[in-house]
Amino acid sequence: MEIAKLQWRRLLRWQYFWPAVLVIVTLAMHLSIINQPDDFMVDEVYYVNDARAIVEGTGELRPEHPPLGQLLIAAGIAAFGDTPFGWRLLSAVFGAAGIVFFYLICGRLGLSRRASGIATFLLALENLTFVQASIAMLDVFNVTLMLAAFWLYLRRSYALSGVAICLSTLVKLTGALTL
Repeated sequence: MEIAKLQWRRLLRWQYFWPAVLVIVTLAMHLSIINQPDDFMVDEVYYVNDARAIVEGTGELRPEHPPLGQLLIAAGIAAFGDTPFGWRLLSAVFGAAGIVFFYLICGRLGLSRRASGIATFLLALENLTFVQASIAMLDVFNVTLMLAAFWLYLRRSYALSGVAICLSTLVKLTGALTL
């Protein structure tokens, strides 16, 4: 019994415990509503149809955005079916990854664990961030790759940061603003 208490205390003191709980909870929240609604929301009509064209090997993509975001949505459709779950799963995963990168950025900028945790909590449950991670749109991929680029830059991994910026730009051209 004493060993279990000691292990529990050690887990609670682990610097990534609360961010991990936050990521798991938000991912569970996304997955619990992933099929709601069972039809397109907002611009999903464009991106999901583009992704379907990729999976089927027919048609052309819209020229207003580079193809990486649609390719990610297509990967979800190919792996999990042409359902709202397939369309939106990678958005939820990228949304969770964005929370992790944001927490790591806060730590690199010298914020305390408490301040980093509070800021990350506010970001995770902020309305626009949460909604973008719940639907098959390009913004969550773009922002997560931007956050990855910032974190890599702060770690002085400049080449990898450049790769993340390029990937973000391949989702939406606004990714280039990361420079």
